[in-house]
Amino acid sequence: MRTRLFQCGVTLTLPPIAGIVAILASVAFLAPGPHAHAQSQDPFMAALNAANAKASGKKDKSKHAASGEALQPTFAIPVTPLGFAPPAAFYLGDRFVQASLDFLDEDNLLFTFRVPGLIPREPPTPGQPQHDQRHIRALTLSLPSGKVTAEAMWVLHDYSRYLWKMKDGKFLLRDRNTLQLGDSSLHLEPFLRFPGLVSFIELDPDQRWLVADTNEPPQSGKNPGSSQGSSQGSAGDTQDAQTASLSSSPASMTVDGSGGQPGPDGPDPHPDLGFQKAQSDSEGLLRILRLDTRKVMLFSRVNGTVHLPIDGEGYYDALRGNGRSWMINFEHFNGATNPIGWVESSCNPALQVLSHGIVLASACNDYGARHLTALSRDRDKEHAHLWDVTLAPTKIWPILESSSDGLRVARETLEVTHAVGPYNPLDDSDIRGQSVQVYDLATGRLALTVPASPVLDGGGNFALSPSGDRLAILNAGSIQVYDLPPAPPIPPQPAAPIPAPAPAPPAALPAAPSHP
Repeated sequence: MRTRLFQCGVTLTLPPIAGIVAILASVAFLAPGPHAHAQSQDPFMAALNAANAKASGKKDKSKHAASGEALQPTFAIPVTPLGFAPPAAFYLGDRFVQASLDFLDEDNLLFTFRVPGLIPREPPTPGQPQHDQRHIRALTLSLPSGKVTAEAMWVLHDYSRYLWKMKDGKFLLRDRNTLQLGDSSLHLEPFLRFPGLVSFIELDPDQRWLVADTNEPPQSGKNPGSSQGSSQGSAGDTQDAQTASLSSSPASMTVDGSGGQPGPDGPDPHPDLGFQKAQSDSEGLLRILRLDTRKVMLFSRVNGTVHLPIDGEGYYDALRGNGRSWMINFEHFNGATNPIGWVESSCNPALQVLSHGIVLASACNDYGARHLTALSRDRDKEHAHLWDVTLAPTKIWPILESSSDGLRVARETLEVTHAVGPYNPLDDSDIRGQSVQVYDLATGRLALTVPASPVLDGGGNFALSPSGDRLAILNAGSIQVYDLPPAPPIPPQPAAPIPAPAPAPPAALPAAPSHP
């Protein structure tokens, strides 16, 4: 048994005492007691036990049948004939991205996966880490037949996420520091190139903005958005932005003039030392670019990878108040702040944009469970909360995907045997499975829960269609597709109550008659 310490703590392997106790208990339960024979001879008790067993059997059978009908996919596409093979169990816990599954439209799926085989190793360039090639097979599948309408083989060089779905049947493909734009025919064209390795990519719900986290060498005092030192720049007038905007000419893809090739003396004989030095000298940069023009609009130097929940003309942030209270704010790019609402959490709540104007706050309680709260920034603070749901602490490593129409969200989690903490690390044997829950964004109603297998802890094994009416999931050797009823629309903010009219003043009393 292999143990992985994902958090600080000590893991001890204990003898299976619990299993021995369970066996002894079952033996003691099955052993006939002194009154067993007497009860078996009692006709009233025998009839009562038979009736209870019959009723229990009917209840379990009906429950099982209802559950089976609820989990029945509309159709399934076997993946073994496509060349897919489950990754080795050794990778479990590394969170490597081994596959991707995306709807290009309602009737076409893009399915990509790593092709098993020997891993070719490339000699590292000076100041760069060792890269392993991996071959990714890409297939466009027509639904519901599963017919392959396009296929390609890509060569990538790391184990992070490599594909993001775009609108109009397009997608972004990342390899190291470059982004390419693809379509349903799997034709690729250059899109962006950055001066350093891309560690994270995010898109806003309307896909107007692209947020890129990169790790790159210092720019010798130059700002990454402008050579004049301003915080904004364009892809055509600055050196840095030129390296983040590609033309069709391969020569224009060169960042530093060397083309990324080894120096005149050949590969570095000590690549690890060179990489360590480059890492100590490199810096993290976060850029916000317009997707239509590929202009760098804003940038910031950061320490490590930063998640920026961007939405429209700003982003969401959590500001701590008193005790466990956190105010969720919307920070406009022009500097204005719009308070949305309060959430209670014992940790800094994670924020995820679900749809335009709607953010999901994932808060912590004292027992390790997660409390999800959906808030709308288009309402006042009294009506900002749309819905709340509390999840068990044994659902970890969530991955979210929203439908393009913004009416449904799917949340995938790993199912483990215990809550994970500093003194409760995660072991391979603690992973029980993986499941996906689909929620209606308007009400928080759980529309569907389905398992996923094999377990891909890096994600990439489920997809929501643009309308949110279909869910595709890799499970039991097939891509299973579920048809869902249309999701309800987001309700408008409740109208403010009309104040009751003020009571009319009492009529004037007639003057009392005067007496002489």
